Amino acid sequence: MADERDGRRDQDDRKTRLGRLGEQLTGLLDPEGALRKGQDLVTGVTQATKEELMRIVSAEMRSFLDKMDAVDLLQQVIAGLVVDVQMQVRFSRAADGLAQPKITKQETQIRTREEVKPKDERPKEEEE
Repeated sequence: MADERDGRRDQDDRKTRLGRLGEQLTGLLDPEGALRKGQDLVTGVTQATKEELMRIVSAEMRSFLDKMDAVDLLQQVIAGLVVDVQMQVRFSRAADGLAQPKITKQETQIRTREEVKPKDERPKEEEE
């Protein structure tokens, strides 16, 4: 009984394979069908390539960002800056008795440490 079932499965498999082969050959004889199948094939390959490329790029970006220490990088950038802020705050009483601040400020300047060094700390070449 098991031999009969195996024989039927083999026969069904052959019919299915021959049927698919027949459909493919018929598709090749029909120019429009062949064109559609070619377009589908190219579209599938293009989509798979795009997805794989996006996966690789996103993995590389994630790896790069995971390795980057943003806090340390920001500290390095800030460590080289000097911020000069000059402002004046005056308090006065308003008519209702509350203290009101009046803030006056001058232009703020941001410079690097090299620009701020006194003359005696600069190398001899820069003084001339």
